Amino acid sequence: MSPLRRRPDARPTASCPRTTPRRRVPRRDALAAGLAAATLLVTAACGTGTSTDTDAGVDPSAADWPAAVSPADADGDVWAVWTAVDASADADAVTAEVARLGEQGYDVQPTDPACQDGAHEQLAALTGIAEPVAVGVLFASEEDAGVFDTRDEGTTVSVTSGAWTC
Repeated sequence: MSPLRRRPDARPTASCPRTTPRRRVPRRDALAAGLAAATLLVTAACGTGTSTDTDAGVDPSAADWPAAVSPADADGDVWAVWTAVDASADADAVTAEVARLGEQGYDVQPTDPACQDGAHEQLAALTGIAEPVAVGVLFASEEDAGVFDTRDEGTTVSVTSGAWTC
């Protein structure tokens, strides 16, 4: 019989069921344990999930609504949370947003975002409106802008910071 010919009484190997159980390769167990340990170390190095009073920041859901500032009263850069943008100050969306924010105690008016360094370009790029008119609430700090942005149920178009030039 030729060595390349199969014996007629031999069963094909593909249809044979596997009778021996699979063994775990010890290296895989060691790799899994190593990855778990590395994950634990990275988590510990990045923080434990708890914070101290010095780095706690503010929980926006529990913080009071921040006070808005006027550009004249701001010391340096202001943070603007832009909540409506349109091509016209008379647009329904702009008028409705002024009324909504007024009900929350924020006295805002439609504004030319070019009054803040970089805001005009950013809002124009985001909305596709070449000469946008926007409604925004100004804050003295990033933290206050963040609290407002988190707590406000309206839409935030963008949050910008920079010097007020108007």
